[in-house]
Amino acid sequence: MSAPAQIADRRFQHYEGKRLGVGYSFLSLVLHSVGWVLGLKRTSRYKIVPNLALVSAYVPAAGFVIAAAVAPPGTPPPPYFVFFLFTLPAIYVFVALTMPELICPDRRHGTLRMYMTSNLNPAAYVAAKVVAAWSVLALVTMLPVIILLVAYSLLGHGPTSVTDWLKNLAEILGVGLLLATFYGTIALAISSLTDRNSFASAGIILTFVLSGAALGILQGPLKAPAWVLLVNVNQLPTEFGSRIYQVSDAGSEAAKVPTWEVAAAAAAWVLVGLAVLAYRYRAEGRR
Repeated sequence: MSAPAQIADRRFQHYEGKRLGVGYSFLSLVLHSVGWVLGLKRTSRYKIVPNLALVSAYVPAAGFVIAAAVAPPGTPPPPYFVFFLFTLPAIYVFVALTMPELICPDRRHGTLRMYMTSNLNPAAYVAAKVVAAWSVLALVTMLPVIILLVAYSLLGHGPTSVTDWLKNLAEILGVGLLLATFYGTIALAISSLTDRNSFASAGIILTFVLSGAALGILQGPLKAPAWVLLVNVNQLPTEFGSRIYQVSDAGSEAAKVPTWEVAAAAAAWVLVGLAVLAYRYRAEGRR
């Protein structure tokens, strides 16, 4: 015989616990988003792709360290900016595979509406996703080069003074933050246009690779004006980075564009990406 049924009158009760506010919700969403992209607390199949992309960015650093260790005495190691250029394809792959995971599933699965019923508003949601994107990309644009700097220093190939060491660190952080901010914001803006990861990834690749190749043809064989660099999302951040490292080719067409214009164009692209995100999510709080 079945047990007798019981009715428990729970009634409506107000939450009496500690309210941690919007700041706590914001930080929780940032940490959750970073963990989600990296496959933390998810099944193994969600860990494979981001980890492979991370490995593809860190393996070249190990190769650079080994080359510096076995090189004859007095041989200068490859400079840090060369490492940035060497890992650029890995950064593209990492951006295309991870950035859509930050926002596309929320739109596809209806999770976004759940966020909007909390104390998060559209602006806080977008800001949290942008910070998460920059933080994740910093793992491939900053951390490998910092490891390279430390390894060079231990092998005797690093800066000879504390001032130079800090200068190199500042350059690494500056270029890494530039790449993370630039690629992360634009990739998130592209991802906001669809709720399908595959479509977003394809759009990111087409934007960064094919458009860059097309504009590269304009700048090269077709002898387009030097200002075309300012709309080339493939070349613009690396050109800005070369000027931070002061390794820009003075005889190239890109060198004809003043540095302040390059910096302004990079900032404008980031602002355009943020504007697209704001436009896409502006009405979510009113639904």
